[in-house]
Amino acid sequence: MCTVLYCTVLYCIVLYCAVLYCTVLCCTVLCCTVLYCTVLYCAVLYCTVLYCTVLYCTVLCCTVLYCTVLYCTVLCCSVLYCTVLYCTVLYCAVLCCTVLYCTVLCCTVLYFTVLYCTLLYCTVLCCTVLYFTVLCCAVLCCTVLYCTVLYCAVLYCTVLYCTVLYCTVLYCAVLYCTVLYCTVLLPPGDNPIAVN
Repeated sequence: MCTVLYCTVLYCIVLYCAVLYCTVLCCTVLCCTVLYCTVLYCAVLYCTVLYCTVLYCTVLCCTVLYCTVLYCTVLCCSVLYCTVLYCTVLYCAVLCCTVLYCTVLCCTVLYFTVLYCTLLYCTVLCCTVLYFTVLCCAVLCCTVLYCTVLYCAVLYCTVLYCTVLYCTVLYCAVLYCTVLYCTVLLPPGDNPIAVN
């Protein structure tokens, strides 16, 4: 029991010392960090102010120099631009007129050439279509006429054949009935077939 109590007290003391050490260490690190950041911030601020001052003076001098050079450049460029613009406009006007004239001439020639070819093609196509249409109609009419004549001939022959066949069968039936009647129903004395 005393051993357990002793171990517990010893553990609590060690834990307290560890926590105290960590706290002191954290406070030391935090103070050093804050001091370092403060020094760094002051150094950065000083450099920034110095840089901005130098930059401002440089920009001011460059701006004045740039404005002077720009003014001279703009003046010279304006004169040069007006001269070049006049020459360019004159050249473009002449070039546009020439190109427009050539384009209109070429388009006119091309239009009439295409129109002539189109009319010629349409004429040939219409004549060809008309020729084949007339040819097909003629062939179709001849075929229909031939089929009609052939059908009528076959129908006539069929009707004639059937009529002759019907008459022959009818004649044979009448003859057979007559012979049967004379042979079976009439007495031998009245039977012309038996007498003969």
